[in-house]
Amino acid sequence: MNDFAELNQAVDSFCQFVESLPQKELTRKTWGPKSILAHLVYYHELYTKQAQACLDRKPIKLYDGTYRDLNAQIAERWRDVPIEKLVRRFKSANRRLGKIYATHDPRLVLVPIKQGVKPYPLAKLVPEVAAHVRNHQRQMKKELRV
Repeated sequence: MNDFAELNQAVDSFCQFVESLPQKELTRKTWGPKSILAHLVYYHELYTKQAQACLDRKPIKLYDGTYRDLNAQIAERWRDVPIEKLVRRFKSANRRLGKIYATHDPRLVLVPIKQGVKPYPLAKLVPEVAAHVRNHQRQMKKELRV
């Protein structure tokens, strides 16, 4: 299985898992399934925008704060967005990222993650993002005892 197929599998599995949870479990905790989904959607959309900006040779504004602060802002900003919409956005961003990965050399598409952090080649970023998604799902399953 190639790296992007692993990311597809991780995204699909995560979305199925979150959609299968009872409504009360989604927002029971401040940093619960819905907040984690919003966090993953935000970053997936960001990676897609950054990869496209690299291809277009256009600069993109990068976040300059801590990841903890950014994650809190994302959770608050997207608190009222329905799970179904977040799942659609996650899958849509993943499809767009997959097209970039498939049509360009992912070793040459450099994706800056945050201000002051060295850009990652998409080829290196994709397996790390897949692991990130799987780790969030594994942790949620453990916490929810599912």
